Amino acid sequence: MGVLFSKAKTDSNDFEKILSELNDKIQKAEIKLSEIQIRQRRTSFMWIIYTLVVWIVCVVYLFKKINGPTTTSQEYLATLAPVIMLPVGIYYIRKGMIHFYEAKQKKEENVLSLLRKEQKEKVEELKKKTSYYSTQSLIERYDEEALKKKKEDELRQRKPVSMPLNNPKQPTSPIPNRPLQRNSPPNHSSSQQLQPQKLQTQQPMVPQARSEPQWYDKLVDALVGDAGPETKYALICTHCFAHNGLVLKEEHETIQYVCPVCKQFNPSRQSKQALSKAILEEQVKKEDKKEDEVEKEK
Repeated sequence: MGVLFSKAKTDSNDFEKILSELNDKIQKAEIKLSEIQIRQRRTSFMWIIYTLVVWIVCVVYLFKKINGPTTTSQEYLATLAPVIMLPVGIYYIRKGMIHFYEAKQKKEENVLSLLRKEQKEKVEELKKKTSYYSTQSLIERYDEEALKKKKEDELRQRKPVSMPLNNPKQPTSPIPNRPLQRNSPPNHSSSQQLQPQKLQTQQPMVPQARSEPQWYDKLVDALVGDAGPETKYALICTHCFAHNGLVLKEEHETIQYVCPVCKQFNPSRQSKQALSKAILEEQVKKEDKKEDEVEKEK
């Protein structure tokens, strides 16, 4: 008997060690993925700034060079060629940098998904070895508090949500049974205060006309991409609710970061959805097992 108890204790310790190591690896992979995404945005931004400054300096120098009276058409074309080709090179090099970082990010996401899958398998293995499902089903079947809680949950789910009914319009005409004060003068100030409010409710909100983008805005969008504040999403920490900057729409679902204020890790929306999906699948499996056990008992 002592051998059996010591073996069970050793197995639980082994599982605890394995799950702890997996959890540490997952956290490190999440932090590394967040660092890759931050490095990608920083490198892309710095590349655009520095190359744009170099391009402006080259344009100024070359145009000063061709302003001489002895400049031929061949020299003019030779000077104009790098002015046109340099932005194209900047754009495609930036695309290559983005592709490089996306490949690194995809590789790290694959590692992270494998670690999470392994963690889930280990948890399932631990549940089977410790008879977790059978113990839980027995507790839910015979524990009074669990049964009471289950009935309350079922009643709460079955109860329809009461929708607020629209209040009937009250009559604006004076009530006949109410006595009228003849000597009191009419209250013109109250009617004058209510009149502007009616006008405000009747006038629709006219959206402000947005200014048309200029040629330099289009040039910057072509180089950097359409990354204005109106196309970005705010990063709000789920722990301290601090604002952590803006990200692009395509990065909003996958970005993971460590909040600089509270130093807490914020997982991506995709990982949260995957976790909730896994929890839902787990609940469905539990319900199926319960139904199978009930059918076997019958």
